[in-house]
Amino acid sequence: MKKVLLINPPESKQDGYFNPPVALLYLAGSLRQAGAEVAVLDGCLEGWQGIALKIRAFKPDIIGVTCLTPERRAAIRVASLAKEIDANVLTVMGGAHPTTMDRQLLTCYPYVDVAARGEGEEIIVELAQDVPLAEIAGISWRQNGEVIRNHWRDTIEDLDSVPLPAWDLIDINRYPARGTGVVNGVELAKGPRVSVVFSRGCVARCHFCSTWWIWKGWRCRSAGNMADELSLLYHEFGVRHFCFADDTMTVNRDEVIKLCHEITTRDLKIAFHLTTRVDCVDEEMLAGLKEAGCYEIAYGIETGCKRLLSAMGKDVTLESAEKAIASTKATRIKTTALIIIGNVGETVETVNETVEWLKRVEPDSVGTVGALWILPGTKLCARAKKLGLLHDEFWLTAEPYLVYEYEHNRKRLKLFRTGLELRKELFQPLWFNSSRFAFIRLIRLLKDVVYRLGHLLRRRSEE
Repeated sequence: MKKVLLINPPESKQDGYFNPPVALLYLAGSLRQAGAEVAVLDGCLEGWQGIALKIRAFKPDIIGVTCLTPERRAAIRVASLAKEIDANVLTVMGGAHPTTMDRQLLTCYPYVDVAARGEGEEIIVELAQDVPLAEIAGISWRQNGEVIRNHWRDTIEDLDSVPLPAWDLIDINRYPARGTGVVNGVELAKGPRVSVVFSRGCVARCHFCSTWWIWKGWRCRSAGNMADELSLLYHEFGVRHFCFADDTMTVNRDEVIKLCHEITTRDLKIAFHLTTRVDCVDEEMLAGLKEAGCYEIAYGIETGCKRLLSAMGKDVTLESAEKAIASTKATRIKTTALIIIGNVGETVETVNETVEWLKRVEPDSVGTVGALWILPGTKLCARAKKLGLLHDEFWLTAEPYLVYEYEHNRKRLKLFRTGLELRKELFQPLWFNSSRFAFIRLIRLLKDVVYRLGHLLRRRSEE
């Protein structure tokens, strides 16, 4: 068996906060069960110097790096650093970005040897067992300079068969607390908030998201299996505060209710936060979640405009969203409405519809990044390419993601966000007549032509 070092890149914090790298810990659990020697290093804690020291000391045969699109530059730098230290080490990159942009990664970065597409537990075990690359489903690799894309690997339908994350391979107490107040006897400002995963995938097919096809559907663990992990973290590591990192945690109503029962029956005095869809909760479930220690639910609302909901492929209604928030608040669980500003088709009127909807429904908080992010593997990305807003070369730049600005620039989007956060009617912006709009379209077209011409000239000069 090969020795494997799994690395979470530095610079992968969100809002200055970071969680333990649970995805890598899942890989580590599978590797250890298979008999491999494995270590996990979190670059958010150890930094670049710590990564270099660990590679030299551990002397791995394989280095696995998790790679999300916004943090891809740091992940690529880890692979480059690994090859500088040991040219013979096999560098494997997994996560959303290698799944969607595997060919580009392998074509443009010679120090990335393998791109793992989709779920990685079985892939990393087969790599550690030295199975020939040509026989490992779900990976992309190079042979004689050519990128080879092996066929997709079947998803793991029975998530209970996946070994529990190897939590002992990290120091949980080095991770920060998050939140204030006391929930279920748990003081949120004391002790780390640890991410756990009950399900994989999503039942929706929103145009701005790639989760639904990367995970190939939605699956969840059994209540007992999930409770076993919570019990382990509670009794062995002293964890009291959790965040369910699922995209849509509550799809399986019966299993969620069973999980709540398991938590209370095992007398686990915990506090937790989760994210889900507005059409995947009801009063009985919410009551169970409250009793089990749930203090906040984030709902993917996205907009208060019915037309935009339909346009983005969000197959829920504003009525179901309003009902979910009202029922959640009635159960004394806090609500966060996740909102996207600058959607395709967004106008001052649609933003004000969202503002008015939020004022009427009154969620406890609103979460928004202030713009619509374009990420690879999404229908939105395909639209952006068709409009000439984006080319795949963008993912070779240092920019973390592209903001959708076809209809509104950054200044206008900032105005929209301000109105949303303050819950005020927006100032009416400058009126754009049809001729001015056509002029803007022409300018964008010219920029696109210049961009393509410059790229062609660069390629010819390199040849």
